[in-house]
Amino acid sequence: MRTLVRVSALLSLVLFGSGCDESFNPKTAMEEQYVLQCFVRGGDGAPATVTAVLARTYDVNGFDPATNTVDPAIAGAEVKLTIDQKPYYLLGALRPSLDTDRYATRQWVYTNTVPPPKLDAAVVLSARLPNGKTLSAQTNVPRGRNFSNNYVFAAGITTHMNLEPGKPNWTVSWDNYDDTEVHLFVPRLTITYTKAEGGDETFGTVSVPLKYVSSGSGTIPIYPSLTTQKQCSFEFAALDSAMAQISGGDPDKKKFGVHAVLLEVIEYDLPLSKYFASINGSLDQYSIRTDESVFSNVGGGIGIVGSFIIHKIQFDLDPRYVYFYNYRYR
Repeated sequence: MRTLVRVSALLSLVLFGSGCDESFNPKTAMEEQYVLQCFVRGGDGAPATVTAVLARTYDVNGFDPATNTVDPAIAGAEVKLTIDQKPYYLLGALRPSLDTDRYATRQWVYTNTVPPPKLDAAVVLSARLPNGKTLSAQTNVPRGRNFSNNYVFAAGITTHMNLEPGKPNWTVSWDNYDDTEVHLFVPRLTITYTKAEGGDETFGTVSVPLKYVSSGSGTIPIYPSLTTQKQCSFEFAALDSAMAQISGGDPDKKKFGVHAVLLEVIEYDLPLSKYFASINGSLDQYSIRTDESVFSNVGGGIGIVGSFIIHKIQFDLDPRYVYFYNYRYR
């Protein structure tokens, strides 16, 4: 589908930029392919709902793939998820469609709730289509990692201290246990808090940016994004700003209870890392993409089957740092 759009744009340049032969057709003969997609979360103890999408490629009259109104999803397949050699069958089901402009309000998928794959577990997904064709893919769930940070906070995290030379930011790092695989990470740091009002207590979070940068209208926050780096660094001023935002201008600061920050790091396995790199850019800042292909690890077809885990690390805040903002330390 992406190829049709790009070819259409290229055709416009040719038509308006030079003379052309009206018999010229930029579309090649349609070769039907089958598409399998499934993302599996592993690593924690809660049962996980796994959903797989099975579809076929399609052609359209003309060059605009958005004109297709026939849902490419495939029903009636046998889809099996194997975790460390134990099979689980994903059952056909209907879910709300993501594209109701073109298709019906419900989309055919395959789903089941299964025990979460353990760290480093082998995961295999296979789909046998009604016509007998089989698609399959395999991966391994990422392994666990050890986390460390560049400051030792005796009573909890605080910005009220003398910074050490060469350490202008608070940096959290994690193990590089396998130099042969490049994984993508998405870090996120939040401050969790409670607000007591009218006899009720509600929970909330504030996201902490990596830093703030100057712009024409003031400053804008820069938040973490996809990265291959095995660390993330937060400016202490960004943490101060997030702490101040908790009360949102409310003069009664004692309503708010704070005691910790939570770092979550999503880690994608190798197939998912390659897939997201192929649609968002390269795996490092020095590489240049020379083609438009999207990574696939599905045998017998195209698509992506991968796994991810979410590392969660809680860091306590220094009570004196919390009291500085007149919040409660809970």
